[in-house]
Amino acid sequence: MDCQFSFGPNGAFFCKSDTQWAWSDNNTLPEPLRLILEDPNHPQGNQFPYDVALPMEPGMFSMSWKTVKGEDYYEELFLGPRYAKLAEFMRNIAQGGEHTTRTVFGPNASYFTISPSGFSWQNLPAVLEHDIIGRMKKGFPTNVALGVHGAFVVLYGDGNVTFDVATHYPAVDAMIRNSTENARRKGIAFIALNPHAAGQYYVAYGDGSASWNLPNEWSPDVTTVSKTLRPVGAARLTSTLPPLGFAAAAGGTQSPVSPASSGSGIGTQAIHGVGKLWHVYQQQQQGQSSSPFATQTSFFDSSNTTPSFDPSTLAGGFDPSSLVAGLDPNTLAANTIGVLFGN
Repeated sequence: MDCQFSFGPNGAFFCKSDTQWAWSDNNTLPEPLRLILEDPNHPQGNQFPYDVALPMEPGMFSMSWKTVKGEDYYEELFLGPRYAKLAEFMRNIAQGGEHTTRTVFGPNASYFTISPSGFSWQNLPAVLEHDIIGRMKKGFPTNVALGVHGAFVVLYGDGNVTFDVATHYPAVDAMIRNSTENARRKGIAFIALNPHAAGQYYVAYGDGSASWNLPNEWSPDVTTVSKTLRPVGAARLTSTLPPLGFAAAAGGTQSPVSPASSGSGIGTQAIHGVGKLWHVYQQQQQGQSSSPFATQTSFFDSSNTTPSFDPSTLAGGFDPSSLVAGLDPNTLAANTIGVLFGN
């Protein structure tokens, strides 16, 4: 199941399936992100978003996407110095033709992100970090949700889920513990917690259904996207990187309009970094151009690449047991249910 829901500051959000996506209105998204999604003159305009995430700080975002020209791009210059580790990770994996997925941000500049070759995170709640490291040899995380005051949920590919949400997201706690309903709906496949507002969440189930507690004004767009979720295990329209053509629609939503002629997949070609976006956006803000992309033709910035990247530095010689020594597994077992599965 291709599903992502990102909560941002000032009432911003972005959500997607593998065929449709939506975002908040009223100028709540960072302007450079909105331009990628909406501006028809943008040379790297969005065709398909692989990963869109909003840190808790205003004006920041990270994104990996396929452009209307069929090229794969990532944007990490709008993350700021607190997320330098994530920016470096994005640059490094791009050299192997990879991009991030299901990036999530939480309090205290915390984040977690997934790529085909590994994971990156920082400042996670201690119990969550110990749990992830301790389970690495048995099952990898497929989804991490970060909420207020250290609340979290993590779904694993081996069918386990660890969570601490009872205090601030009681409805989510009840959903996870409802084994009968989970079995009927084929388990919980994706969870997002709003780190700005206790009690708000988005949940997608393995059968393609979804439930949420969100502001009323979000419901039309979220409902539209949720209706396109595919059950876990269902065939996607194309490959893992859909070669569909998409066009912007009013109200912050997008849907497929026609098949694209370009091929699918990243293959072994490196993903481009959109380094000049920052400078073009600054020019627009200074009034130097009414349309920041009307005359721009090249946005590839080779300074964003790291040719000497060694993938072995992500995992080589790493012994998870060295970080979880002394941790009592029983403190985690009480909050672990084995009947759920990720995707």
